[in-house]
Amino acid sequence: MKEDRIKDLETIKQVFDKHNVRLFLVYGALLGFYRDGTFLPGDDDIDLCVVDPIDLETRQKIGETLFHLGFLSQEIFFNVNGTMTLQEEKYNGDHKTGIIVCQRNFKFTIFFFKEVPCEKHDKEYLCVPMAGAKNLISIPSKFFKKSDIIKIGRNKYLTPSPIKDYLEYSYEDWKDKDKRDHSPTWYIAHENT
Repeated sequence: MKEDRIKDLETIKQVFDKHNVRLFLVYGALLGFYRDGTFLPGDDDIDLCVVDPIDLETRQKIGETLFHLGFLSQEIFFNVNGTMTLQEEKYNGDHKTGIIVCQRNFKFTIFFFKEVPCEKHDKEYLCVPMAGAKNLISIPSKFFKKSDIIKIGRNKYLTPSPIKDYLEYSYEDWKDKDKRDHSPTWYIAHENT
């Protein structure tokens, strides 16, 4: 139900606010609410991200708090040095970058990015889920120099800015309401970490 998703999103925002960590709404949830005013049909998770540097202890506390609020950690498989590894921790990553995948009523994927140099974009934010893993995803830093805001339910959420440019970067056809599959164009960073 839409109401359950919004309630879970509000709870997650409260956890991040309690820890004074800025949280951004990204990918499909942002596309749906910006373009259509609701979640995209068939979207299987809500993507959120953090671009500010925060320490590992805070990241782990956020994961533990979410777990105690009923957000169960998801089993995540990563390709590490050519092998598949199962992780069942509440926070997967190190002190600079990582990921939380959790679910109460709906699945949430929370990316923690670190800023790295990039030939194509000058600088980009990069997510690497665990030590030794391959680079997962990157976003040009320019989208986070400022932030925009979108309202969902009773709360306002930070978004990359400008939203239209970010959506154009992430989805080649973001304006097409008739397209059934709005999977983002994942940009995998080529920087070694």
